[in-house]
Amino acid sequence: MKFSLPTLLATAALIHSSAAHYCFNRLIVNGNITSEYEYVRKNNNSNSPVTNVNSTDLRCNAGGLLTGSTTKTHSVKAGDTVGFALDTGIGHPGPVQVYMSKADSTAKSYDGAGEWFKIYELGTSDITDDGLQWATNDITNFTFALPQKLPKGEYLLRVESIALHGASTYGGAQFYISCAQLSVESDATTAAPAGDFVAKIPGVYTGNEPGIMLNIYYPVPTNYTMPGPAIWPSGSAAHSAVFVGESAAASTAASTPSSAATSAVNVAAVTPVNTPANTPVFSAPAYSAPAAYSTPAAYSSYYAPAYTPGATPAATPGASSSGGAIGVYGQCGGSNYQGSTTCVSGATCQRWNDYYSQCVASAAAAAA
Repeated sequence: MKFSLPTLLATAALIHSSAAHYCFNRLIVNGNITSEYEYVRKNNNSNSPVTNVNSTDLRCNAGGLLTGSTTKTHSVKAGDTVGFALDTGIGHPGPVQVYMSKADSTAKSYDGAGEWFKIYELGTSDITDDGLQWATNDITNFTFALPQKLPKGEYLLRVESIALHGASTYGGAQFYISCAQLSVESDATTAAPAGDFVAKIPGVYTGNEPGIMLNIYYPVPTNYTMPGPAIWPSGSAAHSAVFVGESAAASTAASTPSSAATSAVNVAAVTPVNTPANTPVFSAPAYSAPAAYSTPAAYSSYYAPAYTPGATPAATPGASSSGGAIGVYGQCGGSNYQGSTTCVSGATCQRWNDYYSQCVASAAAAAA
């Protein structure tokens, strides 16, 4: 029996979809990882992805509009460093984006029916002859700065990972979504986001966008367009690659609170992020289409390439720069990064790649 190329592509997508799903279940605020679903609304769909862009589930995941009253709201300030930690590494190819929506009263009671604006995105780290290389690959947490111009109020902070392994047909993209609840203190007098910066959810996507419906395998893409509105405020550097690259095995010690995790955990007291030997490096083999295949298994190796250990990243001393000292897990360097390169006492600035350097606690500080 012979298989056509479309059949083999569909088979490869099914192979990918069988991989473990992932959930953004913990909020990170200024270096503290909170407990599971303490400040993040819990969904009720066994962590299955949302695929209907016209559903209200696209706001905060299935069931996410029902759990606001039982979820805490975290107090933050405009400019604070926030982010999300996952229960496992991101296992599907695609971008991560973060939106916010201001509640009309409290975050607990807000259903997300208002306007949403994007404040952060993390897409491709490179585009090569092998295709799109994702900065999101296998990361288990990431952080970024809230805009300094963010008006005071209570908000939903929404993260979405768009999995594109089956996105060659309409409805094939998978959205992994979580919403955290924030109360923002701010002295900003800037007007709230408006115009082209805002959109309703659902309504922000049609599902036909080139960044949502595309075949990421063949023909090999040469570009990628992030879907949705532009990042607010205009000119924000929030789209720089701020992430923690690590394998799922390494993430347990790096980003999971110890014991029962009943309260916020200071990251500085947790074992530093992955040992370099456990950091996977994605290396996709070059593709050449043969005339025919005798079995789907002959093609699966291209779509499920093996991971190989990467080279040990060189440590980058935390040289003095403008701004204050960066806390553990915070960004301290990388392409286009303009912030401080000085880490807090007991941490050093570790270079993971050209796009991201991160403050990690020394072994002595972690053991203290």
